[in-house]
Amino acid sequence: MKRAVVIVLAAIIVLIYIIIPNIKNSHMVKYMTATDVREGWQYREGDSPTGKDGVPLWLKNNDDSLWKGFEVPGTPPINDFNSEDVWVRVKLPQDKYKDPSIFFTTYDQVFEIFIDGKLLYKFGDFSKSALKKSPGSPWHLVELPDDYGGKYVYIKMHSVRKVNTGLIRRFQINSKSSNIINMIKEDMITFSFAFMFVFIGFITILLSLIKRKEGQVFTYFSLSCISVGIWLIAENGIKQLFFYAPQLWVYIDIASQYSIPIVFTLLINSLLEYRHKLVLITIAKVHAVLLVISFLLDILNITPLVCTLPVFYVVFGISMAVAIIVIAGSYKSWNIETKLFSAGFTVLCCSGVFDIINWSFNPKHSNTYLTQWGIFIFLFTLLFVMIFHYLKAQDKVVIYSEELKFKERVLNESKQQLEFFSNISHELRTPLNIILSTIQLLDLFKSDGTIKIVGRDTDNYFKIMKQNCYRLIRLVNNLIDITKIDSGYLKPRFQNHDIVMVVEDITQSVADYIKSRGIDIIFDTDVEEKTIACDPEIIERIMLNLLSNAVKFSKPGASILVDVHDEEENVLISVKDTGIGIEKDKIDMIFERFVQVDKSFTRNHEGSGIGLSLVKSLVEILGGTITVESEYGKGSMFKILLPTNLKEEDRMEEPEIHAVHVEKVNIEFSDIYS
Repeated sequence: MKRAVVIVLAAIIVLIYIIIPNIKNSHMVKYMTATDVREGWQYREGDSPTGKDGVPLWLKNNDDSLWKGFEVPGTPPINDFNSEDVWVRVKLPQDKYKDPSIFFTTYDQVFEIFIDGKLLYKFGDFSKSALKKSPGSPWHLVELPDDYGGKYVYIKMHSVRKVNTGLIRRFQINSKSSNIINMIKEDMITFSFAFMFVFIGFITILLSLIKRKEGQVFTYFSLSCISVGIWLIAENGIKQLFFYAPQLWVYIDIASQYSIPIVFTLLINSLLEYRHKLVLITIAKVHAVLLVISFLLDILNITPLVCTLPVFYVVFGISMAVAIIVIAGSYKSWNIETKLFSAGFTVLCCSGVFDIINWSFNPKHSNTYLTQWGIFIFLFTLLFVMIFHYLKAQDKVVIYSEELKFKERVLNESKQQLEFFSNISHELRTPLNIILSTIQLLDLFKSDGTIKIVGRDTDNYFKIMKQNCYRLIRLVNNLIDITKIDSGYLKPRFQNHDIVMVVEDITQSVADYIKSRGIDIIFDTDVEEKTIACDPEIIERIMLNLLSNAVKFSKPGASILVDVHDEEENVLISVKDTGIGIEKDKIDMIFERFVQVDKSFTRNHEGSGIGLSLVKSLVEILGGTITVESEYGKGSMFKILLPTNLKEEDRMEEPEIHAVHVEKVNIEFSDIYS
């Protein structure tokens, strides 16, 4: 027993001497770029009268003899504890920051910050009714004017705990983004540990279902993990980035703290097989009663909840000391699993007691909890406990491994099928290109008189052959692209381009062809230039496909409108036609693969049902979305919404590459009959 106690105490001492200096050094490194204002702080007790303009007169009084100095971090040495308010001030340094701001932290204070006689920031309510409840202790980012250097900043403060009125925990000047980054760097370890602890708690609940015989032990253990994890989250500054509710976090913080000794003693009682039931259950009941009384006092506005914390700390320290003694007295009778549980929890308990003492009596304490390292040691012991438990479940692990191998085999087979399909598509395109080149060569020879074909006019036959070659090439290209998308091989090459010019050039490249079919095409935009990060080749495939689709379903005399609309964070590209439109019950089908809306034998166009499905996939690769609006008999409108992200350190590409080659137009429009 003595040896166990000595080992635990030695471990805590080693952790203190190793970790605390590292915390101090890391604190210095993290804030090298920030100006930590600790010198030159002054205070005045009471509240300032206000002038006719409503501005506190103390802001205008330059009599320095009325102000007394004090150290930061710390609290002004106020003589009269009945004093309701205190004013503090400090002269700001001459450092220059872009987008300057103050990172300000204090505990249970309502305050107002002034500079140049103007109210810069306010937190909480100074009314007596409001001060009966804790305002919470979030960090604050106070934006400064650019000419803040050398000016005094005044802070009027009031606390729900009068002895701490005027407490300044941290006052740092930096750029706004750097302040947030520094805070995240400092609190990320604790925040990660907190979530890890909650995660372990929920995992243990699952273990309790596996090992039903000791299910109660695992249940109490999981509740202990979750309580500690929630407490660390509530104490951590990062939570404010996700959910800003200072008063709610006060209740969560204190409720989780008060519940820790309750579930912990119940766990120890279960581990010891109820050998010390009277002592441990009594400890749990005392803390439960303290929890209920503290919340009742707060609800009835008798004493703020935070003012009950000193009582809790004293009771907690005593109860944990009793729990450790009880644990040590039964140490020799435990099995290996119970010993590991208990050793880890004892270290966690000692680190928690150390944190309480450190935060209560050391005004210059670090923001890092020693408890998180106690958590680390406990998780390490938990790892071995889980190993012992799962040694009995090797058969399940083997079965799971076989299932994974089967799924991996299926995945490899699917990948091979995709590769085979891609290879076949390439093999089809090669002879098609040869046939098309031959037809074009014969057509050239016929045109310049090199060869003569006797008989009927063959121009129409050459045209039909070329058009069908284009159709097959288009089909193969679409199949290859779909294969690449499905296998994850098609990656966009993002560059900064003027999307207005890209879309306009594509539209103008097909304008002559569309007009030759008796269809008007108009390009419009509400912005002359809009630079976004995109892949022009993918934009080209999308636009040609949509324009081809619009021509297919439009008769002579119809019109097509291509519009680019700037929506700040997004760009809206629309292609609207006055064609036959789409029936309501078929709109949801048009983006499905291998689906054709018009399946009649009399349709004047062909298609495989791949085009719009491919367009949707290409738009999503660019990070956008595509929708369609249509009324049967009146036309359709496709809307593409693309984000206006910019590629860093990339100049806007020159626009000469945006012109579309006539061969691409022939391929994309090959499904349209004359």
